[in-house]
Amino acid sequence: MRVITRKINWETKVTPNEAYVAMSNLTPKVQAIAGETYIGSGTVTIFIPGTTAAVCTIEWEEGLLGDFQEAWSRLVPRHLDYRHKFLWEENNAFSHIRASMLGQSLVVPVVNRRLVLGQFQQIAFVEFDNRSRQREVILQFIGEQAG
Repeated sequence: MRVITRKINWETKVTPNEAYVAMSNLTPKVQAIAGETYIGSGTVTIFIPGTTAAVCTIEWEEGLLGDFQEAWSRLVPRHLDYRHKFLWEENNAFSHIRASMLGQSLVVPVVNRRLVLGQFQQIAFVEFDNRSRQREVILQFIGEQAG
């Protein structure tokens, strides 16, 4: 059994809009790193340190991505009167709540150094904050060494 940890540095680019949901497709980067590891079969945990970003899987199709973004505006509206007031008046309580609901980790099987995902399933990094940030994505591969 081996454990291999890798990091991806990720810069989010948030454009002010009603939704404040910026999405990036992590799948190609995670797959490339999976192919470089010594893990033949096992799992990869994708973890986002922080409290205003999250990770999930989704079909990477423009209509669905738009629906996903709009759904967050309905579920956790940006303009409510939240009690959380962060230093410098960032007013990003909605970002924290959204990220907490979606979650900061995801586990994906790895077989023969390939991610096991559905035909249209992609790994999405979701930035909910109201400003661009430098992010780190932690990948932890656990499994049997490739033969």
